Amino acid sequence: MKLCIVGIGGCGGHLVESFLKNQDVTLLKKSLGDHVSFGGVKGLWLEADVQETDNQNFFGSLDRGCYPGFFIPHDVIGSESKTSKLIVDRYGYDVKKQGFMRQAEFLKAVFEIFDSDEDVKRTALSEHESENPILRAAWDQIRPYTTLAGQKDNNGGSEMCDGILFIVSLGGGTGTGFVNPITRYIRGERPAYPVFVLGVLTEEGVDPQQRAKEAKRDLGATISMYDLITKKVGVGVDGVIMIDNQIMVEKFGQDYSAIDDYIHQAMRPFVAGRHYPGEDPPSLAMREKFVEGLDRPPILVPCYHREKRRKDPEENLVKKALSEGRLFGCDPGKAERAYVFTRGFMDLDEIVRAVAMYTGLSEERIEPWRKLGENHMDEILILLRNPYGEERGCEVKGNLEYRLHRVIRMALKYMNDPESNLVAEGMPDLTRRAIEDYFYGEDGIQERLKESLLRIERGEKPFFLNERNIFQRTSRDSGIFEPHRSGSRRVDDEEVRRIVEDEVGRILAERGL
Repeated sequence: MKLCIVGIGGCGGHLVESFLKNQDVTLLKKSLGDHVSFGGVKGLWLEADVQETDNQNFFGSLDRGCYPGFFIPHDVIGSESKTSKLIVDRYGYDVKKQGFMRQAEFLKAVFEIFDSDEDVKRTALSEHESENPILRAAWDQIRPYTTLAGQKDNNGGSEMCDGILFIVSLGGGTGTGFVNPITRYIRGERPAYPVFVLGVLTEEGVDPQQRAKEAKRDLGATISMYDLITKKVGVGVDGVIMIDNQIMVEKFGQDYSAIDDYIHQAMRPFVAGRHYPGEDPPSLAMREKFVEGLDRPPILVPCYHREKRRKDPEENLVKKALSEGRLFGCDPGKAERAYVFTRGFMDLDEIVRAVAMYTGLSEERIEPWRKLGENHMDEILILLRNPYGEERGCEVKGNLEYRLHRVIRMALKYMNDPESNLVAEGMPDLTRRAIEDYFYGEDGIQERLKESLLRIERGEKPFFLNERNIFQRTSRDSGIFEPHRSGSRRVDDEEVRRIVEDEVGRILAERGL
């Protein structure tokens, strides 16, 4: 599987730079040939803040034909846009605001409006030839790097990527808000196309780069994880690879360049090409392994280790990866499955045996893929699927439940902070009621997160259940939204017909007809 690497937001941009660095010979920063990145991956950076793109010198503007390039999707909305004016007038959201807004719910709300408000869709379609021009513009930049573009090389094969890996920070900024809408948009074209997200959970305390409170960042992370994990397979992503920056900071301090390089190194077995002969499965077959038996995307915890080549390396690599190389705290013994990627000369049976021994998984639940290595080094990446589910595991430091239980509690704390300003003053009544209901309603996120804490404490999977929107269309003709109502649901024509027939039948029976 060759991946298109798409960084979203500031953290995503820094990380995708590590993946897209030129492996070709360069002279005075100019390549002497084609730009060739490790594993042959392609990619780009999506950003919403022009200033962020000015403060770096790796990416050029895709609008100017540069590669690797950055793209600002909301620039497709002009300053005099009728679409933008309609959204501002009706909902109070300014999609042209520089860098968007960093409130957790902003981008979620905006793209739900584009999805379902018929007036907005008609206006956008007439003005931009797309019902959702921001997402369309972003996908138009990503799609040419994928096999969906249909391009072939000179030998009749495709040099394009047959999967996508989005890289975001789970911290409440652009990446947090944009990754869910864009993945859902892609699914509208190709439900089975492999799409993964690598999400970096920011460290505890104040973010030294954004100066944002931990609780505020945790709310953004919680909303993003909730939306990612509750979307059905084929609608959302195929897996969320979680990395805890708290572990990275404890390992490297606040040397974020070193952290980025290490995360890239750890993911190399996943993105690398050069499978063993006869062991390069189609990307769709690999995707099926990740979601097999699930109706919701899994959490995937990466465990990584590398060392100089030695005799019988399999058991030692597996042991070190699972004990010392976890990039998110977890109990490997709670994993449902393990997906193993190696680079170097490995024995397939020994890999499976060692993973089974140190995780307790049956061999049928272990999927290994071997790739050729380099420089006399062996390395292994083990992705553990949903490694949680212990009753009171949230009380065990180092468990996945422990970290996420804290994140969700901090999110709830921020929701009830008078200074959070989640329901902003001056918003139209429609938006104000919708936001209030989304956060604090009878079936709002606050109640759902409280339930998720109980599920974590009881050791239940999954801990997030059903998707929750901010806006709910009440009439297929009106194009106007009202807040979601607890217990309400859309009744379609077929159900209306059945209800009417049942009622008529009951009345006729009562009258003996």
